[in-house]
Amino acid sequence: MRSRFSAHVAHDDAYLHRTYLPTSKTPFVAEDDSPRVPWTRLTVHAHEPGPTPDISFVEFSAFYLADDQSEQVLLEKSEFRRVEGQWFYTRVVRSGPAPRKSAGPKVGRNDPCPCGSGKKYKQCCLNK
Repeated sequence: MRSRFSAHVAHDDAYLHRTYLPTSKTPFVAEDDSPRVPWTRLTVHAHEPGPTPDISFVEFSAFYLADDQSEQVLLEKSEFRRVEGQWFYTRVVRSGPAPRKSAGPKVGRNDPCPCGSGKKYKQCCLNK
């Protein structure tokens, strides 16, 4: 992940091409008109092993400067796959912040309704 971010900062398109699994086996052809994003910093939030030892997930924030010189952030969770000892970027798993989990316990259908009516949840607020 860090090497790919460094390649984005240095505009090393050939390295990005070689480390992206769908294009890694094809010859690199430079594109002169590709937009150059001014990346400023990278924060890796989490690294999770995948279902096999050759798959891994990285959750990160990549910061860049927008046209008005304000710092913006790209939040992403990406999948990486190891092929013959080398890690390749494969795909975006999630773009944006992680889903929020409820802090409180889940109300069951037959539990008393949290609104305080005295009825069961399924007879009161479940279908509202």
